[in-house]
Amino acid sequence: MIRLMVPERFEGGRGAGQWKDLQGIRQVLDTLGTEWSEFRFDGTNAGDLAALVGASDDAVIWYYTFWPEALEDLRRRCPRVRIVLRTVNAEALQHWTRAAKDWRRVRGLPRDLYGVFRLLARDRRCARAADVLAGISAWDDAHYWRRLGGRDKVRTVPYLCPWPALLPEIRPQPWAEREPIIACLAGARDPIGRGHVEGFAALARHPVLADWRMVSSDGLMGASRDPLPATIERIGCIDEPWEWLCRVKAVAVLSSRGHGWKTTVTDALAAGCHVWVHPRQHARLPAAERERTIPVDPDSEEDVRRAVVCSREPPATGPEAEIRRQLAEAVELWKLALGGTLTGSTP
Repeated sequence: MIRLMVPERFEGGRGAGQWKDLQGIRQVLDTLGTEWSEFRFDGTNAGDLAALVGASDDAVIWYYTFWPEALEDLRRRCPRVRIVLRTVNAEALQHWTRAAKDWRRVRGLPRDLYGVFRLLARDRRCARAADVLAGISAWDDAHYWRRLGGRDKVRTVPYLCPWPALLPEIRPQPWAEREPIIACLAGARDPIGRGHVEGFAALARHPVLADWRMVSSDGLMGASRDPLPATIERIGCIDEPWEWLCRVKAVAVLSSRGHGWKTTVTDALAAGCHVWVHPRQHARLPAAERERTIPVDPDSEEDVRRAVVCSREPPATGPEAEIRRQLAEAVELWKLALGGTLTGSTP
């Protein structure tokens, strides 16, 4: 039996990164053919989960590191359980990236540093209590999680785009019918999200893009302090971007900041788009995604020209093949993470 712990307060709204990741994990578990169930965790009911597991050798997919005490308690009460910890970010590093780091305020920088070390301790406790760390990002696994939990525990299991299964009625359009649009799905109001907007604004100033329509969602655009080129069209808030992704030719993910997994990259590849990624983030992608995406420095005319030339033709891997590839990879890697729990399964 596999038990998927779903954190009620931190699952996120529809379309959020954690919400999408959990949807993908559910799809993988259905595909594996092994018996599984979902446990809704409210932050206080870890004892109920321990009672369900008991003395069995069940596997628990524990979603994220918010509750080290609960995870350690599950380990003590159920010594035979196989705990697979889903790691989403190098959280201490992500916190430092998002922090204001206001050196002028007496409590500004100390508070930021306190947050980093508190998150580092939390992640370390969870990593030590778990049997396996199912990391979403190979870069974070190599530079963060292996140092906290040990090299032998880490299994990189990338994000799976859930939209094709959730919205089967919306299918990627043929390349010839797609609009010459470059889309930016703007992020949160933090330095990472601002990086997306700033990169897209810089991109829009290149004359070579005069024949392209540039659109951005309102995740951050309305709050940006920077003047935005008139060539960028705002399309409002989008909770389900799949329909847009299935009819545009390119998606820009141009923030140089942040850790974890850029889910928009994987979603856009599944939809059959070209994906323009900031070189720093492109270098952190696994090999399969690096081969399928285009590194673009938004301030480099040469990079932008090269991306435009590449994006005139359809991607080498079509959306149907990419969707199959993502699912097959996710199933195989989750099988490795879950280990002996899958004995007798019929994937």
